[in-house]
Amino acid sequence: MRTRCLLLGLLLPIIGACSNDDKAGNTSTAVANAPAPSSTAAGATSANEVAVGIADFKFTPADVKVPVGGSVVWTNNDNQQHTATSAGSFDAGAIQPGTLATVVFQTAGSFTYICSFHPFMTGTVTVG
Repeated sequence: MRTRCLLLGLLLPIIGACSNDDKAGNTSTAVANAPAPSSTAAGATSANEVAVGIADFKFTPADVKVPVGGSVVWTNNDNQQHTATSAGSFDAGAIQPGTLATVVFQTAGSFTYICSFHPFMTGTVTVG
């Protein structure tokens, strides 16, 4: 019995350490305007997905095009959190350093967006 208790006492900290959330690689999904929710991509992997990097307080490329039903994947390569926010259309939420966020666009149009933390950061998503 004592051996089991000792073994359990040694394993519990290890099990707890394995279950801690690691924020790196976390993703979030938002949906533009009035579209239905969609799953998060691990990165831009198809013709329907466009990758936008965030670094040095800029969106690169700043202006992108996607088809209706396509998505934009923002990857934050900066050391501060950022957002991709278009008032009344979409909000990718706070994108932590080293993480990404995906927005699916189900409505055609042109969506100008900013980082709500740093409004001088701007971009446009054209859907159609």
